[in-house]
Amino acid sequence: MRRILIAIAALTLFAAACGGDEGEGATGATEATGATAATGATAATGVTAETGPTAATGPTAADDCVDLTGEGEIFTIVISGFAFVPDCFIASASQGISVVNEDAAPHTFTMTGTEVNVGVSAGETFNGEPIGGIVEPGTYGFLCTIHPTMTGEVTVVA
Repeated sequence: MRRILIAIAALTLFAAACGGDEGEGATGATEATGATAATGATAATGVTAETGPTAATGPTAADDCVDLTGEGEIFTIVISGFAFVPDCFIASASQGISVVNEDAAPHTFTMTGTEVNVGVSAGETFNGEPIGGIVEPGTYGFLCTIHPTMTGEVTVVA
């Protein structure tokens, strides 16, 4: 008899937990779906920033970036206020790069998935050679390895 009472009590609790206002169940499901969708979007963003060439989806991803291909043989990136300026740009593999560090702290310019990793001391300028033959055309994330919240994106064109 005791087992029957326990089973009836368990079924009653289960029915109460599963029942209730249908609107509450729908709202809970919608909120869970929203959280999952946001997490999925965040994961995709993280993957884009961390992967190497062609991480962004073609030319559309670079449309909002500054085009530095017309700057001549050398283009310039400035580090100021613990940020890269510009933090999204397009450059040719045949161009050299100048990285000016206006901060009072050392920084790096490191392109994810490549061998490009240069240090720039506080108040100094790094002048680099063209990266053609070293870095394939594509879209790359870049960051300061000393201050990993300093990030950006570069699209290298031939």
